[in-house]
Amino acid sequence: MTHDTLLPKSDPPSLGDLEAITAVARDYVEGWFDGDEARMRSCLHPELVKRTIYHDPGSGDWRLGRPSDAAMMVGWTREGAGRTNIPEEREFEIVIEDVFRHIASVRVLSSPYMDYLHIAKIGDRWFIANVLWEVRQGETEP
Repeated sequence: MTHDTLLPKSDPPSLGDLEAITAVARDYVEGWFDGDEARMRSCLHPELVKRTIYHDPGSGDWRLGRPSDAAMMVGWTREGAGRTNIPEEREFEIVIEDVFRHIASVRVLSSPYMDYLHIAKIGDRWFIANVLWEVRQGETEP
């Protein structure tokens, strides 16, 4: 007997849930590139925790950055921190890695970033609860 036989099985996610998870990830990345505060706010859970990993050139160590929250992300979006109209900088790919009932793990690969999103279904809506990300070019804190 393998461990797989001991694990409870979950029904596959519905098409509606897959579409909603993809839409949340799209709101996150396109909202950032568009500087769309409302779109960013709509996809983030108010208790979001977002962290990066970066290379500290002083020590040579890799470190976790300070956590960001939903209010910070919405503010940076409103200020246009990620806004770009350059087509190559706006390219992205969304991959739903896994869905189990009310939680999903999603990878968003964009030109500037690699983001891993944990998305949760609260009530009848999906929200981004956690993000771990890294810049794709270079080794310094953004």
